[in-house]
Amino acid sequence: MKKFKTKRNINRTKLIILIIVFLIIFTVISLYKSKNSYKRLTDVLLNNFNENTNQVKLSFLTNNLDKLFNNYSFYSKEVYKENKPIIYLYNTHDTEKYQDNKSILDGTKLLKNNLHKIGISSIYEKRKVSEFITSGLSSYDISRIFIKDIMNSTNNIAYYIDIHRDSVNNTTVRINNKKYAKIMFVLGLENENHLKNKEILLKMNDYLNKNYPGISRGIYEKKGSDVDGVYNQDLNSNIILIELGGIENNLEEVNNSTEILALMLYHILGD
Repeated sequence: MKKFKTKRNINRTKLIILIIVFLIIFTVISLYKSKNSYKRLTDVLLNNFNENTNQVKLSFLTNNLDKLFNNYSFYSKEVYKENKPIIYLYNTHDTEKYQDNKSILDGTKLLKNNLHKIGISSIYEKRKVSEFITSGLSSYDISRIFIKDIMNSTNNIAYYIDIHRDSVNNTTVRINNKKYAKIMFVLGLENENHLKNKEILLKMNDYLNKNYPGISRGIYEKKGSDVDGVYNQDLNSNIILIELGGIENNLEEVNNSTEILALMLYHILGD
């Protein structure tokens, strides 16, 4: 009788082990399928933006953005692993706030997060310009010091992006029942790099207009005694100033737009 119980216990143990092995195999297969399925979705979204956009395609892209950014853990490879281009994100005016009292710093962190989700590494400037403003320097003088620090310490920056919140209204657009904070590029005409800088802005603006009509407010060219006119863009033709929404926007709308900015940068870097 004891021998029978022992044999039965052994069989039960084998059965439990087989069940565990089966569950492990099933889980691995499921994750593999999810990863490959998600990879296909990602490839469709990220690699087909250079065609002329029609309404059907625009609807597909906007409706699937949430899937792309909410399930990114299944596909987290570095897109540009070989040469690792890096985006440097900073805020010359870090005290600017949105309608829900969230700041431009929050919006910039969202952009960094969304860049990471599609495999683009970035550096986020943690030093705040506002903390040094009592030094007697202007905001752009201080952020200029930050930029030079990065230039001296990192040799593979692709774009230096200064994120601002505009002080105007009417900065919201609805695309396929989803609200976005409008995006505007600012170009300082009082620097020797402004023509090269403009070429980059035209590519970025063209991408937005083709794929998300209405989200871009265009390129605002500035010069004169009442404005900065340089915006540190004389340091490098790849220094980009972006107005991300305005005083009427909230952080959800800003996040929606940072997803599009991340995809735009993926596309531009690919070119």
